[in-house]
Amino acid sequence: MLYRADIVIGGRGEAIPDGAVRIAGNRILAVGPAASLPPFAGEPIVTLSGQVLSPGFINAHCHLDYSRMKGLLPRASFPKWIASINSHKRTFSDDDFIEAIHHGFELLITSGTTTVGNIESFPELLPRLPAPPIRTWWFLELNDLRILPDAEERTLGVLSFFHNRPGWLGGFGLSPHAPYSASIDLYRLARRCSEHFHMPFTTHIAESREENEMFLYGSGPLHAMMAKLGRDNTDCGHGSSLSHLVEHEVLTQDCLAVHLNYMQEYDWEMLRRSGASVVHCPKSHAYFGYAEFQMERMRKEGINVCLGTDSLASNTSLDLRAEARLVLARHGTAAVDPEEAAREEGNGGEVHGTLTPLDVWRMMTVHPAKALGQAGRLGELSPGALADMVAFPLLPKTGNDPFLSLIAGTTPPTCFVLDGRRIISEDR
Repeated sequence: MLYRADIVIGGRGEAIPDGAVRIAGNRILAVGPAASLPPFAGEPIVTLSGQVLSPGFINAHCHLDYSRMKGLLPRASFPKWIASINSHKRTFSDDDFIEAIHHGFELLITSGTTTVGNIESFPELLPRLPAPPIRTWWFLELNDLRILPDAEERTLGVLSFFHNRPGWLGGFGLSPHAPYSASIDLYRLARRCSEHFHMPFTTHIAESREENEMFLYGSGPLHAMMAKLGRDNTDCGHGSSLSHLVEHEVLTQDCLAVHLNYMQEYDWEMLRRSGASVVHCPKSHAYFGYAEFQMERMRKEGINVCLGTDSLASNTSLDLRAEARLVLARHGTAAVDPEEAAREEGNGGEVHGTLTPLDVWRMMTVHPAKALGQAGRLGELSPGALADMVAFPLLPKTGNDPFLSLIAGTTPPTCFVLDGRRIISEDR
């Protein structure tokens, strides 16, 4: 099948005017100017006039379980927010969580996401779910604060489940929740499984001021909350939460480190040497009013930065384009919508960075593919890659810039191709 569009984004970000993509089955065979890819006799053609065709977006961090919590939680300090979300979770039934997961998938599809890294807190729900409608990496959440079956037994059980679900596109990984809630033993389990089964793992690190205070100084409200829950806090007061993990050699290049909002100077070299990718969730970051994310330093250090939405418990949408607009406004060369940036960030929407729309697009495609161990397979339209593609209109307000058009748009994709199958199509 041959797809033609006014602009095709090939490879790692090459804008091809009057471009074409040929696919066979679930793979891309060729990408280039339409003139160089004439149709074969009888070959079906999808023509996307006035559109830009891009690899599908990859949301590197999401909690689909919480997709019915939009607007339920008041803005509060991080420890109070944790207490609030745990209180709400206790009022949800299994059916509520299943419905939330379905709703979350709908929101992702209608905003152009073809792959998601989902933190799964309730793996017992998985047998009740049909095959996910998009490519999904299910990260089993692990912590020491709930009385649960042995972590290794749970991990083996979920691995067996996915082994028997070949129709489920995506993969599996582990997610020790955070340094304040997961022991080093759980992090070691995540690293062992990652190395043995060749799968990624993910964790929240250095998200909040309170986590920073807990590990640096052995004090503060999160420290007190965790002590009340029975955590042995003798590992606190000796350095940052990132250094706590690095010193135990549990961070690797297969780790998606989520947030890293509070970095000490000595953290940078450790992060760079670990090879871990970083996931930034701009709107959740703005929701909590955290210190400015150090995007320029991340780029200077050569860190692979990806974008995620986090959950609707701290966000108003699961639209990765909204995250891209905010990060471009905050750290880019120009704001797509300064008024939107001001509303989300609460700082007037000032622009003071060097990110280009192409840089931000890569944080939604190429970079998260690398973080998931899928470089060359996902996040790009290249020969041999999996055929996950989305098309959106070229927008005159962006000067028909393809990357700005992808970021600035707010409507559903006009074409959505997953694993070579058209899910949405308005070809003309």
